[in-house]
Amino acid sequence: MSGIVTNDDFLRLMGDPEPAMLGALVSLYEIGCLVGALMTGSISDRYGRKATIRIGCSILLVGAILQTATNGFALSISSRIITGIGNGMNTATVPVFQSEISPPQSRGAHICFECCLLVVGIGIAYWLEFGLYYVDGDIAWRFPLAFQAFFGVILLAGTFILPETPRWLVAHGHHQDAKQVLADLWTDGNIKAERCLAEFNEIKEAIEYEQAATQHSASSYRALFNQTNRSRVCLGMLSQMIQQLSGINVTTYYLANVFLQAGLSRAMAMMLAGIDSIVYFIGSLLPIYLTERVGRRKIMLWGLVGQMITLVCIGGCQKAGIDYNQGTWTAAGGSQGAVVMTMMYNFVFGASWLGMAWLYPAEIFSTGLRAKGNSLSTAANWMGNFVVAEMAPIMFASMGYWTYVFFAGLNLLFIPLVYFLYPETQGLSLEQIEQLFTATHHHTSPYKASNTTTNTNTDEEKSF
Repeated sequence: MSGIVTNDDFLRLMGDPEPAMLGALVSLYEIGCLVGALMTGSISDRYGRKATIRIGCSILLVGAILQTATNGFALSISSRIITGIGNGMNTATVPVFQSEISPPQSRGAHICFECCLLVVGIGIAYWLEFGLYYVDGDIAWRFPLAFQAFFGVILLAGTFILPETPRWLVAHGHHQDAKQVLADLWTDGNIKAERCLAEFNEIKEAIEYEQAATQHSASSYRALFNQTNRSRVCLGMLSQMIQQLSGINVTTYYLANVFLQAGLSRAMAMMLAGIDSIVYFIGSLLPIYLTERVGRRKIMLWGLVGQMITLVCIGGCQKAGIDYNQGTWTAAGGSQGAVVMTMMYNFVFGASWLGMAWLYPAEIFSTGLRAKGNSLSTAANWMGNFVVAEMAPIMFASMGYWTYVFFAGLNLLFIPLVYFLYPETQGLSLEQIEQLFTATHHHTSPYKASNTTTNTNTDEEKSF
């Protein structure tokens, strides 16, 4: 939206709104996403993961059409909220779908690949903004708004090809369908294969145990906050809040400002923003390979360290650039250094918390609570996004480059939280993760539990 809300033609159509109104136009999208995420839990559990994604895509497409056809501020802001609701439903459901349909040895890679594609979308948006910078008329802002529907159509079409998740099918008594999905995914359609039957029995036993233990109320929101599950809710929501409070939105929303402070033209700043998205994308590729090899905890911890260091460097370089321009610092290049370190920060974030914040909540809840638990975690993500978007302009106005140091300090505070609270889930099936958190609940430290849980996956499963 950064290129759209600065387009003269768009601003005239909106009635030249005040900056606060433009800020509301941008940030209320996050509120729509939050609402959509909270809606998802009950819908997903009742109608299925695929149906929920279809509903989300349909709402998103309606919002995209209304945004493209807008004729004033009221329609623009309402259509942004509608689009946000659809996107919020999808961001809460797609990781659940992936976690429930993926083998343990590749579950992390699959969800991280989704996050990699998020960066592709960001890159497309930056390059569209750069290309349309040279275009006059309303096509310069209507086309990007319409283009978002393209990906919604692809995802919607995909739901008619992809299967429902076997865990949802088992939970709703569709045992034969669940076996067929497992067979199609893992054993070339052989429903009698040992691997297929073993996985089906493990899923069935875990779900039956869960439903019996909770007297058939496993899928209620109340169950999320009982003594056994509330720690998982806290970990899921905390992981998403850490992602948003780690500084990513500060570097993203003010990327163009960093480039302009380096003395670059607006066109060059927009082009470098596109190049930055390529660096971001390269970073996001690493977890696809590393997540199931080094584990979630190490990526989380080293990501926080790298983000902290690069944020301090951004603030320091900006200070050096300001002092040089004022004649109180003799070495040039501070502002240019801020550009490089901003790209380095995005690389580190892409290689760590971009994917981990979406992966961890999607795999730590039991089947009956996964959709609702992940909906709360996703809502926390969008709430954090909204809060940072509202706070950042105030912080930059009052603190300047110290804003980056502040967020670096938050990364430092998050390190012990991750180290002491987050068990490792690498290589475990969703049912084994359930056992892991049960052990953690019974007075076993997360760190010890994550290092003593036995991985009993078969060699056939490990081949995926």
